Amino acid sequence: MSFIALLLYLFCLLIRPQEWMPGLQGLRVINGLALLTAYLLFIERLGFRKYDFVKVPQNYLMVGFFGSILMSHIVHTYLGGLMQAFSAFLVNFVLFFLVMNAVNTKQKYKITIWFFVILVFALVHQGMYQVINEFGWAGQPLTYDYLTGEFRINWIGIFNDPNDLALIFVVAIGMIIPFIFGRASFIQRIMSCVFFGYLIYGVYLTNSRGGLLALMATGLFYFYKKTGKWIWGVIIGGVFVMAVLAYGPSRIGNISTQEASAYGRIHAWYEGVQLIKSNPIFGVGYDMFLEDLKKTAHNSFILAAAELGLVGLFFWMSLIYTSYKGLSLIQEKAGMQLRPYARGLQSGLIGFCASAFFLSRTYVIVPYIIFALAGSLMHVAKKEDSSLDFSYKKKDVRNTILWCLCVLGAAYATVKVGI
Repeated sequence: MSFIALLLYLFCLLIRPQEWMPGLQGLRVINGLALLTAYLLFIERLGFRKYDFVKVPQNYLMVGFFGSILMSHIVHTYLGGLMQAFSAFLVNFVLFFLVMNAVNTKQKYKITIWFFVILVFALVHQGMYQVINEFGWAGQPLTYDYLTGEFRINWIGIFNDPNDLALIFVVAIGMIIPFIFGRASFIQRIMSCVFFGYLIYGVYLTNSRGGLLALMATGLFYFYKKTGKWIWGVIIGGVFVMAVLAYGPSRIGNISTQEASAYGRIHAWYEGVQLIKSNPIFGVGYDMFLEDLKKTAHNSFILAAAELGLVGLFFWMSLIYTSYKGLSLIQEKAGMQLRPYARGLQSGLIGFCASAFFLSRTYVIVPYIIFALAGSLMHVAKKEDSSLDFSYKKKDVRNTILWCLCVLGAAYATVKVGI
């Protein structure tokens, strides 16, 4: 029953009928379904020993990350910011643990992935409707880009920004790519091809540079993992880039380091580096970047380090690292049925990380869905093969710290060259 409640929760989270359908508007449906799912999970775990709570490294890393968010205000004795941070991130925190523990079998995992893809596919149709009618299912107008004078599709709630909508499209694309170019049944391949075409068009309609970058990284990485050679990923990615730049929206083709928005992004990175230097351990506080600078960081890693300090960046990077490592291990040693799901999710994770370097998406819901699904798949693989070791060891801590330094170093080098 908890699994059915979770699927309803995901439906309301993405399609959000409680915000635009008559009879449901104003109802706190998401909160109610979250509580129901949690209650049913607790009852099931009490009654059935075979359904233990999922035990993977992402559990305590997520707790550590949430703790770093709260600590970023505690050290500054800012009670108002502490309460705001707790309520704002609680949605992601709850979603993470609900998905992790409700999707605890192979069959449930497969259903969840395809259900998620279908929901995202529906949002593409919403965007197409929005283009034709100039308003969406919820009555929301198209987003107007003042730099290019063009309109971009959007949704409501957590996906009201076209960039966030593009990212969820790309994650869904990553999930289905293995069923187009890898081993799959005839029905899976046909369905995946249809979904793929629509989702690509959805990214196009968002006119999102971050979405395009995520899409390129997802495709490049997938073909590298499939063939074991970077050259194929570069060739296929290069062909795709040329096609998009030639036929894509003008906003995407107009990418230059001399462009005002590009220079503004580099300047925001510089300001973020200064904030990191001023409060290196616990940061200036969750959601305080805009308070200090009146503009976003345009880099999720810099945003995490500036607002939550190096402690927060470590936990956020650990979630990425652990998910990536676990999905790699599944592809190498787990059963054949789980490997395409691991490869697809990992490709989506890489796509998100690529766009995260140029967008402030540290706290949006997309990466936490990926982390939770990665942890769930690790749990399922462990149940099939107890020899799989997903533990987070000292060498993993060292590797995570090195990746933190590399990311910050890359951003700092870009700042020094660009300013």
